[in-house]
Amino acid sequence: MNKLDRHIGSSVFWSFLTVILVLLGMDFVLTFIDQVKKVNDSFPLESLLQVLVFRLPGRFTEYIPIASLIGTLAGLGALASNSELTIMRAAGIPLWRIGYSAIQPVLLISAVGMAITEYVAPEARQKADLIEKLQNQQNNQFSLTGGVWIRSEDKFVYINAADKNGTLYGVQIFTPDGHKLSNIRKANTATHKSDNQWELQTTSTTHFLESTVETYQENTSTWATSLKPEHLFLAAQEPESLSLSQSLQYQTYLKQQGLDSGTYQLEFWGKALSPLASIALVIVALSTVFGPLRSSTMGGRIFSGVMIGLVFQNALSLFGRISLTVGFSPLIGVLIPIAICFLFGLILMKRVN
Repeated sequence: MNKLDRHIGSSVFWSFLTVILVLLGMDFVLTFIDQVKKVNDSFPLESLLQVLVFRLPGRFTEYIPIASLIGTLAGLGALASNSELTIMRAAGIPLWRIGYSAIQPVLLISAVGMAITEYVAPEARQKADLIEKLQNQQNNQFSLTGGVWIRSEDKFVYINAADKNGTLYGVQIFTPDGHKLSNIRKANTATHKSDNQWELQTTSTTHFLESTVETYQENTSTWATSLKPEHLFLAAQEPESLSLSQSLQYQTYLKQQGLDSGTYQLEFWGKALSPLASIALVIVALSTVFGPLRSSTMGGRIFSGVMIGLVFQNALSLFGRISLTVGFSPLIGVLIPIAICFLFGLILMKRVN
């Protein structure tokens, strides 16, 4: 049986590797074509390529379930084309045993994917986001999109980006006076100095008076706030840019503040249950290889895998968004399409047997 495991497992593994490289290559090329129009003096071609490379680990983990599905279809399909699966079945090897051999490399790949999700992809994605967000700031163009809004005491704060060293970029502090705006303070960067003290660098402060507007510049100034750098760093990141541990940490903070953490929960469970999704899709692949697709060509199997993968991804996104809209747990929203895949695959496998 060890030889059987290695034979089936290697076929699935190399098919998965081929599929994931094709998917990543297509994703890289298409994204490059879409984003190349952003290239300018402050965002050169080298920066764009750096951003795309930094995002590859995250894209790899996102493609693991679909690549597992198509890889299993292609790997087992190749064995079926050579009548090897027919011989295995004629020798009395049960379907579940063949499935166990096919799932082994997927489990290994999923374990590697979880390690990348926790330790590699978040930091790489955060670096890519930081490069992009600093694009306009290099030309002193302050934007109010793509960052994060936070209320601090009686002020409203906008932060364009943040890094793990406790530095904020593109900070804008809005101070209201009743229903009026008293002043706006802008800073290129802000550095945490002590518990409640931040140092703003290259600041511009605009005061709105009764009849005039006054603006003055400062090289440095002090900003007193109780906001912590670790919370600001997490708040400035997109939910998909956080590792599982970072997401849990920020969810706890949001709950303590009485704020909604649904989006972060959805992203967390989508990543945490990715191995389960991969296994569910492999079961679907197994049931179709021995069932509806047993006489199909390789192209037909790959096309079917792409279609099943697209339906699964859209269902995952649909039920996830419904969970946020209706108000039930995002965990349930992620589990529903996975459970449907498991049920669909098991029913087909039972019919095959």
